[in-house]
Amino acid sequence: MNRLIGVLMVSVLLSGCASLVSNSAWPVFIDNSSGTAEFVIKNKNDVEMARGKTPQIIILPSGAGYFTSADYSVHFSKTGYQSQGYRLASYLNGWYLGNVSNFLGFFIDSATGAMWRLNNEMIVTLPQIPKPALTTRPVLTSPSIPVPLYKPGL
Repeated sequence: MNRLIGVLMVSVLLSGCASLVSNSAWPVFIDNSSGTAEFVIKNKNDVEMARGKTPQIIILPSGAGYFTSADYSVHFSKTGYQSQGYRLASYLNGWYLGNVSNFLGFFIDSATGAMWRLNNEMIVTLPQIPKPALTTRPVLTSPSIPVPLYKPGL
C-alpha cells in the first residue's frame, strides 16, 4: 500500500512538467518566398545567434533567463530587394500549464526555458526595389522647322 502511494505521489509531482514532455530549444524554419536571401538572427541583447542563407532550419532557445522569454530580431537582405527586419518572439508553452498539480515544475520549467515556445517557421516576402523610371527628353539637334527669330518691339 505504501509503495502504491509513493508511485502516485511521484507521478503527481512529475505530471505536466514541460521540461519532461517538451523542449527548451526549438527548430525554426527560416525562408524567403522571393528566393534565396541572407539572414542574421540576433537576441534581445544584440548578440548574433545565427547567420546563413534561406531556406534553413535553425535551433533557437526559447528562454532567456529565469521566467524570461527569448526575443529575436531576424534581418533579411537580398540584392534587388528591400532589406527587412522581423521579430521572432517566444510565447507560453501549453505544457507549462500542466504544472497546476506540480508546484515544483513551475520553477523547473522557468529555469530550463521549457515554459516558452517558438513558432516552427518564419517565411517572409521581401519587397522588390522598384526600378527607376527612365526620364528621357527628346534632344533637338537640328530643328526641322525653322524657328522665327525673336525681335523685340514687334
